[in-house]
Amino acid sequence: MKYFKSVLFKSVCSLSLIFIIQACDNEFSEIGTGIVGTPDFEIENGIYPVKAYNKKITPFQSNGLIQNLLGYYYDPLFGDSKVHFVGQLTPKTLAPDFGDNTKLDSVILTIPYSNTEITSEGSTTYELDSLYGSDPSIPIKLSVYKNNYFLRDFDPNADLDASQNYYSNGTLAQGETMEASELEGELIYQDPNFLYEAETIELWEINEETGEAEVASTLQPSLRLNLFGGDIEPGVIAPTTEAFWDNLIFSKEEDEVLSTVSNFYEYFRGLYFKAEPTAPAQGNLIQLNFSSSDAKVTLYYNYQNTTTADDGAETTTTAYGEYEMTFTGNRVNIFENDFNASVLQTIEDTTTDAEGDDYLYLKGGEGSMAVVELFADEEGNSGTDQLNEFREVNDGVVTVKRLINEAYLEFFVDETQLNTDFPNRVYLYDLENNIPVRDFYLDQTTNTVSFDSKFTHLVPLATETTADGTEQKKYKIRLTEHINNIILRDSTNVKLGLVVSSNVGAVVSRGFQNSIDLEEDTVIEGVPLGTVLSPKSVVLHGNNSPNAAKRVKLNIYYTEPNNY
Repeated sequence: MKYFKSVLFKSVCSLSLIFIIQACDNEFSEIGTGIVGTPDFEIENGIYPVKAYNKKITPFQSNGLIQNLLGYYYDPLFGDSKVHFVGQLTPKTLAPDFGDNTKLDSVILTIPYSNTEITSEGSTTYELDSLYGSDPSIPIKLSVYKNNYFLRDFDPNADLDASQNYYSNGTLAQGETMEASELEGELIYQDPNFLYEAETIELWEINEETGEAEVASTLQPSLRLNLFGGDIEPGVIAPTTEAFWDNLIFSKEEDEVLSTVSNFYEYFRGLYFKAEPTAPAQGNLIQLNFSSSDAKVTLYYNYQNTTTADDGAETTTTAYGEYEMTFTGNRVNIFENDFNASVLQTIEDTTTDAEGDDYLYLKGGEGSMAVVELFADEEGNSGTDQLNEFREVNDGVVTVKRLINEAYLEFFVDETQLNTDFPNRVYLYDLENNIPVRDFYLDQTTNTVSFDSKFTHLVPLATETTADGTEQKKYKIRLTEHINNIILRDSTNVKLGLVVSSNVGAVVSRGFQNSIDLEEDTVIEGVPLGTVLSPKSVVLHGNNSPNAAKRVKLNIYYTEPNNY
């Protein structure tokens, strides 16, 4: 392997910089941009070896996510993904009093969409966030069932009080499977042409003075289903009757099943949402916040309210009530994939761990990722020789020979593939400890409009124009502090994981979902949350790409004293 180095310019360094170099344990970040004019220092550039190879993402823990997916997504390279959801319902009121002569009016399910408000010329419209698919006007078939599978909190086969894990392929840690026959207990609602729409919803109420229905308020775009009664859209099936809901809820008014949350979970085991395409390779998938307090099922009903006057006269009037249930219990995503066998074969038959792959296949969900090793050449060397160009280590004492000003990786997109809906962000992390690299924590850049952040460390997908006028897409990942940590503190040069991400900042609050195959794969122990929630894919040039100019490379700009 050859390492290329070119002198960029002679520079002057202030006295303070000399002190910093002497105190080599200090932090360095993007230092060097102000070094000009002295003959004792020069900024140079080196390109150092990187090895990268593919790894399949095995089923991962899919309960307790901060967001959930629901719908159908077709990837022209990988294939089909149907993502279903099952969740427990938690009553807002325990031991309720429904009043006398209770009569059901409607049952409304509401899940707010994450959206962006757009105001133009005095009018407001909305754009749905995290909606994936080629055409939002393409419907899916959405079915909602009464779930009969009990989602227990604790794992009876593990240590005391160990939480039960549920995995994306519909299994539990010990091999138990959530069977479709139990999940699909009784059909409650079905829409063969369901659309995720960015339209506001008008909420109507009866004016007590006029007796007329009128718009009382407006709800932002939401997944809103009428599970019983009222006006049903053409083609929609809501087979449940008043007797169904009466037997399920109202008839249990004095029963213990409505007295505690645990009793309720055992009695009514929640809802199962099943998503299917309406046409081959067409449909949409969306992120939904089922954990929101506004995500709920509400039973609206009326009852007879009798009041007694001072003279003993009784008056009976019609009153209205609500029984509300939220999705604050267990929530599980189930992925049903039908991936392209040839692509899976390419990923799974990787025999190039020692050499690196020609192309890197990144796909969210139960897709694939890449393992990246820095300073590793095609002979499989550890990179110690390359690191020793920057430092000397004697008896644990580090002496710096070169000060790193900037270090970054470049991954070029293989635009010859079928897929063109590339993810805007990729994420690189410490595989051995399942944590972000140091640059992630030190990057304070944020985007106030969306959930995305960390634009200095993880540069979004960009298009650059080469000297000959050719456009090419690439991802740039700055690793200045990560490399400095290895050099200055003799930190371990760990393997890194490269994945697509719907939200690179999500790991701050909730890190990684455990992989189901911990014992079979000693490299991949978890999947970043942003990867779980992104269905997108991209193919990148690896370190052995036939196109040498687009091979992944580690660029390092450093300052080296001339008199060292």
